[in-house]
Amino acid sequence: MQTPPEALPCFSCKARHSPLCSVFDDEHIGILFARARIRTLKAGAYLLHEEERARQIYNTSSGALALERLASDGARQIMAFCYAGDFIGISSGPSWTVSARALKPSTACQWQEADIHALYRDWPKLEERIHAITSRVVEAIMDQLFVLGRKKAPAKIAWFLLFTEARLQHVSGTGGVFTMPMTRIDIADYLGLTVETVSRAFSDLRRKGYIRITDKWQVEIRDRAALAALSGYIQPGTGRRKG
Repeated sequence: MQTPPEALPCFSCKARHSPLCSVFDDEHIGILFARARIRTLKAGAYLLHEEERARQIYNTSSGALALERLASDGARQIMAFCYAGDFIGISSGPSWTVSARALKPSTACQWQEADIHALYRDWPKLEERIHAITSRVVEAIMDQLFVLGRKKAPAKIAWFLLFTEARLQHVSGTGGVFTMPMTRIDIADYLGLTVETVSRAFSDLRRKGYIRITDKWQVEIRDRAALAALSGYIQPGTGRRKG
C-alpha cells in the first residue's frame, strides 16, 4: 500500500522548504522521496570523498558538514559549511573535487544523478532550480575569496560570525544566539588563518563587547552594527549591510 503523502518524513524535515525539495508540492513530494536513500552520519564521518566518482547528489536534512579539499602538501582548505537544506552535487568533472565531513551527527538524502535528471521532463522547474543553486554557489565562493583577500583577521571573524548567524537563522528561524558546529581549527582552515590568530580575533571581539562566547561554543551577537561596520558584511540577497 502506498504511503500517504502526509506520513512521509519530508513533512517534519528541516529541508522540506529548501530550494531542491520545494519544487515539489505536498501532494508530489513522495516522487522525490521515493528515489532517495537516507544517509546518517556520525560526527567526523564522511558523506563523500575527494576524487570519488560523482554519480550522486545530496540534500542535507539535519546537522552540519564541511566541504574540504587537501593540497598536495597535506594542508586542508575548507571551502564551505553546509546546513539543513543545502544542496551538495555540483561537480564540473567526473569526480568530486571536495570531501564532505560531518561536523556533528547529520543526515542527508542521496539520489543517483541519473534519477534526478530523469525527473526534468515532468518537472522542468527542478532543472531550473538546480541551475539557480549552482549560480548561488558561485556567488558564495566569490564572497569567500573577497573576504580571504581583503580583510584582516578580526574583520574576517566578524564577517564569518554574521554569515554563520544568517545561515543558522535560516534553518532555525532564530538569530542573535547560536551554537557554532565547527571548531576553531575548522574556522582557521576556512578563512586561511592560523588557529592562534582565530583565537586572538575572537578574544578581541569579545573584549570590545561585540560578542559573548560560552564554554559550549555558543555565540551571542551583542553589537551587530559594530560587526557589520568592521567586516563590511552584506546580507545575502539584499545588497546592503546587515546591521
